[in-house]
Amino acid sequence: MKKAIVLSGGGAHGSYQIGVWKALRELKYQYNIVTGTSVGALNGILMVENDFDKALYLWENLNFGMVFKDPIGDINTDEGKKNILKTYTKNVLFHGGMDVSRLEETVARVIDVKKFYASLIDYGLITVKFSNLASITLTKKEIEPIDLKDFVIASATCFPFFKKKKIKNDLYIDGGYHDNLPINLALEMGAEEIIAVDLNTIGIKQRIKTDNVKITYISPRNKLGSFLVFDHLVAARNIKYGYNDTMKVFKRLDGDKFTFKRNHLKRNFDKYFYKLVQKTEDILENNKTAEKILLISNYKYLLNYDLVKSFKIVNEIIEYTGDVFEIDNTNIYNINKFNNLLLDKIGDINVNHYDIEQNLNDNKINIFDKKTIIKYIYFEINNKTGKKQLLNLALLFQREFIAAIYISVLQKKEKNFWNIFKMFSKNGIIDANR
Repeated sequence: MKKAIVLSGGGAHGSYQIGVWKALRELKYQYNIVTGTSVGALNGILMVENDFDKALYLWENLNFGMVFKDPIGDINTDEGKKNILKTYTKNVLFHGGMDVSRLEETVARVIDVKKFYASLIDYGLITVKFSNLASITLTKKEIEPIDLKDFVIASATCFPFFKKKKIKNDLYIDGGYHDNLPINLALEMGAEEIIAVDLNTIGIKQRIKTDNVKITYISPRNKLGSFLVFDHLVAARNIKYGYNDTMKVFKRLDGDKFTFKRNHLKRNFDKYFYKLVQKTEDILENNKTAEKILLISNYKYLLNYDLVKSFKIVNEIIEYTGDVFEIDNTNIYNINKFNNLLLDKIGDINVNHYDIEQNLNDNKINIFDKKTIIKYIYFEINNKTGKKQLLNLALLFQREFIAAIYISVLQKKEKNFWNIFKMFSKNGIIDANR
């Protein structure tokens, strides 16, 4: 069976594909064909050469100087970020795009032509002829070795941001103007199983010509930054995202935007779900309005003990809270460590409870300050004040309300068997009269 890797275009997002490749190597996934558009065409060359270390080194050391002649400055400063926009704008408006001669030099250093053509792995790319916007599809056997570098650059010529690429008497632009995810090309080359790495950047995607081939899609679950910003720190982060997302697709890791060791989320759910629901019911016990509001929201599945949908909801709350507290989402977490981080983070929020309460009374609460809202609800839950504000917040900030309850149950001791028995009986899960 011929297996293909299909790599989309995406400029600086191409580092994500190196993370995918790292995971596929660990999974010992063998492939016979690689097709790519734009940066996918460049990464595809290295995948054909099977030179992962070279690819990793390239992306981990990436900077604007490896792509453009124009100096950019420190992109991590406000001035540097403004300069990026100015530089692109000036070149697009007055020079026909950025001069990518430095990129050509980089590609020439990276590509090992002999190794590429000696490889048994087939290869294809897509570019577009500028004069008539006709797609140009080229496979390994159709590209002369002397033209290989030029056609890779042509495929990656992100017009109008980059100057058009001239090869002989024709001008070429990015293959994304025809097909940014060349699955059909892989099919034409004989692929019977495909892994498609879609960076979800701008570009046209052609309708797939057949439904008879297994296609596994891998796409970023987190934001990768601007596809026009070339920076080694951003690239290193995106490599981690690519690795994590691939392992999640192949069921070796769990999570969505965050990443957890396999089965940790299930064990966590089994440990805390009933405590979370019981705590929620205790808070809502004397307020039927709040309970009714929650029962018509997504959180009705928690109160109705729908275990399948509740599992998804609890995990979404865990990740939402991690995002609010700015926990690093590139790491692979032990769930216990992650829970401890949530407890540490909420303990680190240095806000005055009474000032928050006054702001609530004066309608001055900042609805965008989710940390403070979670902290206040958490304080009210643990101090059992029973104030009206708590239930009002439960209606206005449902995710934050459940998040605060989740954190509160993390530090509670196990309920005794009788309390759990009573809870099950109350909800009809166990017949108390048996």
